Amino acid sequence: MRIRLATLVLVLCAASPSQVLSTRAVNRILEQGSWGPGLEPSLTLAQQGFEAWFQEQVDAPVSTFTDQPFYNSDGKPNTNVGPLQVAFFQNAVGNPDQLRQRVAFALSEIWVISELEINNASAFPPLLRIFQNRAFDNYENLMRDVTLNPGMGRFLNMANNDKGNAAKGTTANENYAREILQLFTLGLVKLNSDGTPILDASGAAIPSYTQADVANLAKAFTGWTYPPMPGFLTRGHNRTYYVGSMVAVESLHDTSRKDILGVTIPAGGTAETDLDASLHAIFLHPNLPPFVSQQLIQHLVTSNPSPAYVGRVASVFENNGAGVRGDLKAVVHAILTDEEARAADDPNTAGQENFGHMREPVLFVANLLRGLNGTVSATSAVAGTAANLGQRLFYPPSVFSYFSPQYRTIHSLLGPELQIYSSQTAANRANAVNSAVYGGQFDSGSKLDISAFVAAAANSITLVNMIDRVFFHESMSNELRVAINQALSPLTVRADKAKAALYVALTSGEYQIVH
Repeated sequence: MRIRLATLVLVLCAASPSQVLSTRAVNRILEQGSWGPGLEPSLTLAQQGFEAWFQEQVDAPVSTFTDQPFYNSDGKPNTNVGPLQVAFFQNAVGNPDQLRQRVAFALSEIWVISELEINNASAFPPLLRIFQNRAFDNYENLMRDVTLNPGMGRFLNMANNDKGNAAKGTTANENYAREILQLFTLGLVKLNSDGTPILDASGAAIPSYTQADVANLAKAFTGWTYPPMPGFLTRGHNRTYYVGSMVAVESLHDTSRKDILGVTIPAGGTAETDLDASLHAIFLHPNLPPFVSQQLIQHLVTSNPSPAYVGRVASVFENNGAGVRGDLKAVVHAILTDEEARAADDPNTAGQENFGHMREPVLFVANLLRGLNGTVSATSAVAGTAANLGQRLFYPPSVFSYFSPQYRTIHSLLGPELQIYSSQTAANRANAVNSAVYGGQFDSGSKLDISAFVAAAANSITLVNMIDRVFFHESMSNELRVAINQALSPLTVRADKAKAALYVALTSGEYQIVH
């Protein structure tokens, strides 16, 4: 049974909890905090208000992913992530923890691993569960869990990263140490609290860390190996195994003094105490709140948040109001209730220039599935549709993810998702809509049902209004309405009208961008 989701947005305490807001306001928050409004938003749920919906999302049963075997029945490594891709879209279409799923996916696009490098499906469920379970938890807990995840250990060489040996001319591997600073927590340059770079007297950006920080952090991260397979004991390097957290081998840990980001970690520490101290030093760095906050805003709300927006959210990251730093529940709440996110909820409010973000392929496919009453079977290859649009789920091309959060358009505006958008993928989007609307499926295992739109097509105005509500949160332009009506004018059969109207609407530039 498919579970419907809806909400009500309260505009920053400006409305009472009992006030009923517009469908536009309801669906805008669902565009930002779920995989899409779906066909039938619940007015009862909407009337409960944003706070009730938000807490319901936090409390909803957590979508999960089943562990996959390391080996196939033929004894070869299991490289098939297809079942996980199916589970991902089944969760997106039918499960109630919509906001948690969106946040978890955003975190997975920051803390990246890839099947292209790992080549084993069993590495992914444990890490995906971390993102799901920590989506509303503390960022420092997330940092620790991911750092000790064996999939990450394999991808960025922290697993079996031993202390240096001067006699052999070896040093600790610096790969994970560098990427956790550059990509997962701080970024390359020092930031103001609003995410803008801090400049020196000559106007140049200031590096946020040094090579010495990387080298010392690499030493702090030595001495960890894969968790032991059931029935085995850890005596040194364990065989590659992805279930559980990595375990320490103290004889392989560098116990020397480490100086990291201005913090001294005394000599003589264990692998665990050094890891915790170094992660805490990163966690307390002033770059962390704006760096992480901006990326979460980009994934959920808009590619080009103003410095003020970033600053407001970063301040909540620094202190959730109760003296707690890194509270992701409070951060996500701040992102969705910020005045910049909610400004266009009122149809009488002019839209913000350069606001919104492009629907990345995974979001595009999930949104269509929800809006067109879709179902995904266990045999579906619906992830292939997203891959055909430029985003192969669980196969980001590098540690920089599917696209860079710093990618800019020709107008120098941030537009991360546009990095994987091309003339070919634009055509593929139109083909995907054609398959969904006219063929009733993305693949043989995914079915879409447009019968509600066919019923509405008895009246063209009703049909267009329904499409506007489900897919455009009642903000469709007059130009697009005219284009749809022109396509409808020669048609008399309701099914033909519904298909034509949906095709024109869902291939439009307006639909590609979430406003």
